[in-house]
Amino acid sequence: MRNDLIIGLDIGSSHVRAIAGKQNDRGRLEVLATGSAVNNNNVLNGEIVNINKTTAAISEAMNQISHVLDGKNSEHFFASNLSGSHIKVQPFSLSKLRKNEREPVSNNEVMSLFEEAKRTFSDKNPCVLHTLPIGFKVGNLPETLDPIGQIGQKIQADFVFISANPSKNDLLTQCLKSAETKHLKKGNVYFSSLATASSVLNKEEKQEGVVLVDLGSGTTEISIFQNNRLKHATVLNWGGDLISDDIQSGLDISRDHAETLKVRFGSAIQKDIPVSEVVMIPGIAGRKATPVSVKNLAIIIEERLKELAAILVAEISKHTDIKNLKAGLVLTGGGAQLPYIDELFQKFTGLDARIGDPNATSTNPAIATEIKDPSFATVIGLVQVYYDQQETAEADEAAMASAPAKEMAKETGYTDSKPSKPAPRIGDLFRKMVDVVMGDDEDGDASY
Repeated sequence: MRNDLIIGLDIGSSHVRAIAGKQNDRGRLEVLATGSAVNNNNVLNGEIVNINKTTAAISEAMNQISHVLDGKNSEHFFASNLSGSHIKVQPFSLSKLRKNEREPVSNNEVMSLFEEAKRTFSDKNPCVLHTLPIGFKVGNLPETLDPIGQIGQKIQADFVFISANPSKNDLLTQCLKSAETKHLKKGNVYFSSLATASSVLNKEEKQEGVVLVDLGSGTTEISIFQNNRLKHATVLNWGGDLISDDIQSGLDISRDHAETLKVRFGSAIQKDIPVSEVVMIPGIAGRKATPVSVKNLAIIIEERLKELAAILVAEISKHTDIKNLKAGLVLTGGGAQLPYIDELFQKFTGLDARIGDPNATSTNPAIATEIKDPSFATVIGLVQVYYDQQETAEADEAAMASAPAKEMAKETGYTDSKPSKPAPRIGDLFRKMVDVVMGDDEDGDASY
């Protein structure tokens, strides 16, 4: 159990969501407060287009969780997400001949490769969000995520770099500054898919092969995991707003009515809906109401989702054999709330599909019900990833503590006579863990 209260802030195309969470005594994420504000038309395809209104939405969402942030000396770390088609996910490899092939690979040697890869990639990509190691190969040995202790003439390191358009990142930075208060201090920015994966995917799914599909109102994020590693990710300018646009034009109704129909009466599959089922749409300024066929509504939704399923299969096929994805699809985000959407994607992709509700709880019954919703997956993941990284860092520290003193001194450069460093503040500790685990640059490329 950890007492750190961490804040997640999800800036989406339709809503800004905020949560305050901590780990309970069973190690599970417990949500203490939630906040939400409408953000329509201020974020387009995942990218901020109206700074003032997005800033106002952030402030509104944050104010709703402010009651759990009391304490004169309390400082809480918060993390936010970045999305949009400008984000690039690119593989990168670096190999070097070793000075002594009989010497076991050391931690310093691995970190040296890590830093060199970041420097090389950053020369052409000034805004690197994450550097993810996906494998190391020493000599003729099989690929591994833990090469320390292996011997061989050559070492190769394979990475996935996630980078963003600097100007888009700067816009987010401007908005996030508004969230800072005497209790809230600036934190890190994550690619949305990585945060979402932390809240809805389990280790077995990531190992056996799974595709995470986050269906937002402005974008759809597709992430492929295999062998417990991110293999590929992309952001499509395809979201639930396209479905609402089709409903508006197909049924000749207003945009607001189209959105309401989709949310309240929409279905991803139309076959079992009676032709006689209708909904009355109020007329403009007291005019006569208009009947709308619920079956026609579902037909429009189904056709647009079939298009997305085809795009999804094509995207997967570029990067892996779809037959190797034994864990199938996990659908999350606001769009995953459509009835039977998992059934539709299973039918048109040939992969098992499930809805990804975030793995979190709350002692408050109203909050517990509210967060059992795929639209909360990203904001909950932003908090969960903090604890995931803290556990990784603690495991690394434990491994170092169990190493022989001479070896530890050799690896860290410390001796018994050297004074220990003061304990880092929560923000410093988190940034260090992000740097080691996620690969954020120490000069702050992924923070602000």
